[in-house]
Amino acid sequence: MISLMLQCSPLDLGQAFELVQLICDIEHKRKEGCEFFLMYRKDCPAWVPKEFEKLARAKFARVGARMARNHDTGWPGGPNMLAGSAFIEMTILRREGALQNSGVLLFEPDCIPLSKDWIDRLSAEWELTEARGLEACGHWHETGPMEIHMNGNAMWVADFFDRHPTWIIGAGTQGWDFFFRDKFLPISRDTNLIYQHWNRHGISDAELDGLVKNGVRPVFFHGLKTPEGRAYSRRTLVG
Repeated sequence: MISLMLQCSPLDLGQAFELVQLICDIEHKRKEGCEFFLMYRKDCPAWVPKEFEKLARAKFARVGARMARNHDTGWPGGPNMLAGSAFIEMTILRREGALQNSGVLLFEPDCIPLSKDWIDRLSAEWELTEARGLEACGHWHETGPMEIHMNGNAMWVADFFDRHPTWIIGAGTQGWDFFFRDKFLPISRDTNLIYQHWNRHGISDAELDGLVKNGVRPVFFHGLKTPEGRAYSRRTLVG
């Protein structure tokens, strides 16, 4: 089984909590073995950690909200520092025994599940990743000729920071996942179960119905900045 870690800032709290509620509502009973954590920026309102834990505790075996240790605003500093904090916190939670799974899905509020069994399907994909001696699994994104990187909304080994303490945050001019692309690709694999269309605004039900990656229906979609994706997942998965 994998654990979940959602990142949020004051700019996307509405989307983040809609997504948390959606993820909880998809599970009709308590998801034993799966842990759900929130990594929030320090300038979020004081109610954020308690509200997250109240929502998530009903459906997940272990939950927790942690404030990011690093801070910046704007792009790419804000996301880079938040993701860097998430990697640090994953490792600390793992050391403490509070995070019991070996893999963590690190994701942002512009993501949606596309299958009721998305956690189980991704967990099986993580087991395959570990069996191959790899440390990450996600969507390999081609941004130009011979220029590929794995988007950071992906599954990562929980103690990643212990293994690679200098492979987080990156430069202040690029997203962290692109900056470290040459480091990440050799230790990762692409999966057909995670699909992304970065910075997408608007999508139709028909397009979501027909979404495939290499002929396979993904169970997790990243990049949609508008609310229709969450509405689609609620209609098709909660009902």
